[in-house]
Order: sequence, then structure tokens, then C-alpha cells
Amino acid sequence: MQIRLIGRQILDFQSGTGSVKGTNLFGAYKDENVEGLRCDRFFVKDGIEIPECKINDTLNLSFNMRGKVESVSKA
Repeated sequence: MQIRLIGRQILDFQSGTGSVKGTNLFGAYKDENVEGLRCDRFFVKDGIEIPECKINDTLNLSFNMRGKVESVSKA
């Protein structure tokens, strides 16, 4: 899936079930059911490499069978 990066949030905190480390990527992408662009948040867990990027860059996201992000690359 290709997204246009519109925001990034670094996470590192303790929750009730343990430690949460990772990055939220906020992206806009085309969706046939939406006029304009659809926006979503994508959680990337710690350990998955995110290439150096800036706001408005185009990224490729790959997902595993459970719908979780497994890789991020620059388009």
C-alpha cells in the first residue's frame, strides 16, 4: 500500500500490559469509497526499520496476514 506521510509520532511508554515502543505513521491514500484521500494511523513496532523520510514523502507499507505493518520503504 502506498501512502503520503502526513505525520509521525514516536511512542515509548508503559501500559497496563507492558512496554509499548514503536512509531505511529499517519498517512493519506486513495480509497475508491472516499472522495479525495482517506487518512489512517499505522503502528510500526520497534525493530521494523523505517527509512529516513520527511512529511509529504511517499512510502510503501507491507502488511502481514494479520494486517500489521511488517515493512516500510520509500517509494
